[in-house]
Amino acid sequence: MKDSLTIAVPLYNEEDGIKNLYKKLIPIFDKLTSERVTNIILVNDGSTDDTEKLLFDYFSKIDNLKIIKHDTNLNLGGFLNTIINNCETDLVVFIDSDCTFDPDYIFEMLELIDKETDIINGSPYHPDGKIDGVKKSRLVISYLCNFIYRKITKINSYTFTSIFKLYRMNSIKNIQINNTGFVSVAELFVRSVQNGSIVKEFPCTLSIRQIGESKIHILSAVIDHLKFMLRIITR
Repeated sequence: MKDSLTIAVPLYNEEDGIKNLYKKLIPIFDKLTSERVTNIILVNDGSTDDTEKLLFDYFSKIDNLKIIKHDTNLNLGGFLNTIINNCETDLVVFIDSDCTFDPDYIFEMLELIDKETDIINGSPYHPDGKIDGVKKSRLVISYLCNFIYRKITKINSYTFTSIFKLYRMNSIKNIQINNTGFVSVAELFVRSVQNGSIVKEFPCTLSIRQIGESKIHILSAVIDHLKFMLRIITR
């Protein structure tokens, strides 16, 4: 029997993008459910717009789909902890609500995972990866940040800062994330590997967000990453 899968998606004030998420994700979900037990968990992370209403309008009638609401905005760290505490499948894949990574990649991830592998890392910063439409200033910061992670952790991966990863749940079920912002995805990845998880990485394309606004604040994200890097070095 194939491993069961949960697709986990964080949403914060994403009213403009929910229709697009539905159009891109549900055909993938339907195909996956024909092959294996597949669930979706959508986490409404304290949205103050019409995200909650639109999630109900588009997704409430879909089987094996759960919508979890945070009363306040807990950011990505809170989202990751919620998934770790609520996911009941063998595997979980984290994707952005704006589908900057094509959900079709999930099939490639599932082909790559085997009994000896715990994490499949979708890697736009891999030498064969691709990044479309992202500002050069942000791109330079991202490349530098991921390069530093690679050097100080000695983990043989090119992408640490992207949420787009497939995990075996038993590799992360005992981890509780301490950070809150975008650095939390790097924390989960690094801590899982440091606990012994085996990683496979494949090159993929990251595309610029087409709908809605990015929630990342570059300066605060960089500061958070630097603080986490310092903890890694001084541990």
